[in-house]
Amino acid sequence: MKKIKFGFPSGLLRDQTIKLFQAAGYNVKLEENLYKLQIDDPEIECLLARVQEITHNVEKGIMDAGITEKAFILDHKVDVMEVINLAYGPKTFGSGNAKIVLAVPENSKIHSVQDLEGKKILARVPKITKEYLAKHNVKARVEWTDRPAEPKIPIFGDAVVEFTNTGETLRAHHLRVLDVLMETYSVFIANKKSWENAWKREKIEELKYMLAGARLAQEYTGVMLHAQRKLLKDVLLLLPALKAPTITQLEKRDVFDILTVAKKQEMRLLIPRLKELGCTDIVEFPLNKVIL
Repeated sequence: MKKIKFGFPSGLLRDQTIKLFQAAGYNVKLEENLYKLQIDDPEIECLLARVQEITHNVEKGIMDAGITEKAFILDHKVDVMEVINLAYGPKTFGSGNAKIVLAVPENSKIHSVQDLEGKKILARVPKITKEYLAKHNVKARVEWTDRPAEPKIPIFGDAVVEFTNTGETLRAHHLRVLDVLMETYSVFIANKKSWENAWKREKIEELKYMLAGARLAQEYTGVMLHAQRKLLKDVLLLLPALKAPTITQLEKRDVFDILTVAKKQEMRLLIPRLKELGCTDIVEFPLNKVIL
């Protein structure tokens, strides 16, 4: 049977990726003690691996596709097809991109990148770190480290270059951010030769649509309501939509049923304003997938 080999992240992104696949309609079963993951699509073979490994293995064609971090694509300078930006983190969907930061101990005398001259820096992304230092004409010793890197400072180094979403781990280890090197995000990538294969590309795109639809649905919610004809103009000016609201006139009545989609954060402001306008029968409902 034809299959694609898919690199499934095993680290911090693992649990959120499982949730994303489940939201997309796939039944995913993790056998943690066997380091194995089963999926109910016989045409997909999921291979658990660290995101750094996925990045290299997709480039080499050992994996046809997978999910990694944009920062590792840049740091390892791999040549892969970036299929879609999924933009989710270890704990939440839609919380903004993670950042790659340069951090030092709170009581450190290092207050600028120039103060790192001759110092030792532990980095999750050493090539990006060296390029950053070169840009600032600073010579320092850069040493690769794996996570967790925060507890290693200041025992094993003077500073650290690490991923952060909320900054909670940095604060817990009494580190302060000196600079932000870049933003990074989870990205669905594919091997270029696999992308050129008609069957594999179709399968990869099928998976892309399902994951992207489920991912976008995490940020949006639906709303339907009734509005009298005299309110239509004001309601339509107020309503956001991916394209345009759907409007249906109710039978033998001067009332319209309106259906639209909005971001969840917008809805908490939108519903009270719709009520103030005189709209009735307002119903908010969750979405499973949003396919643009």
